[in-house]
Amino acid sequence: MNRSPHAQLAWLSLAMFLGMTLWFSATAANAPIVAEFHLSASQTAWLTMAVQGGFVIGTLLSALLNLPDVINPRRLFAVGCVIAAAANAALVRADGVVMLIALRAVTGAALAWVYPPGMKIAAGWFEQRRGAALGVLIGALIVGSAFPHLLASASATIPWRTLM
Repeated sequence: MNRSPHAQLAWLSLAMFLGMTLWFSATAANAPIVAEFHLSASQTAWLTMAVQGGFVIGTLLSALLNLPDVINPRRLFAVGCVIAAAANAALVRADGVVMLIALRAVTGAALAWVYPPGMKIAAGWFEQRRGAALGVLIGALIVGSAFPHLLASASATIPWRTLM
C-alpha cells in the first residue's frame, strides 16, 4: 500500500467527499420528503437546520471532551462517517417528522467527527504545502456537500429513499 502523503490525501479527500454528501442529502430530496410527510414550513426548516444544529452540538462535545486528541483522528473520522451514514440511511425507515429531524441532527453531530479530524489528519501529513493540502480537502468537502443536489436534479424520477 502506498503511504505517501499525496496518496493518503487522495484517499482522505475521497472519504471526505463521500462523508460530506450526507450533509445536504435530505435537503436535496426536500420536496418529496415534505410531500410524503406533509411537513409544515417550520418542520421543513427544522429538517434542514437539524444538521447544522447537530454539527454544532457534536463539535462542542468533541471540543469539551478533547476527542481529536484522546481518540486517534483517523479512527474518529471513520466512526463519524459510519454513524453519519447509518443515521442518514435510517431516514428511509422514519415514520414521522420527529424521527426525520432527530436522524438529521445525529447526522450533523457525527459529521463533527469527520470534517475537523479530517483537517487535522491532512495538516499532520504536510509540513510544506500544508495550505494546498487543506485546500484540496476543503474542495472535496464542498463538492461532496453539493453532490446530492446534482443527483437530485439529474435524477428527478428516482425516489428520495433511493437517493438516501
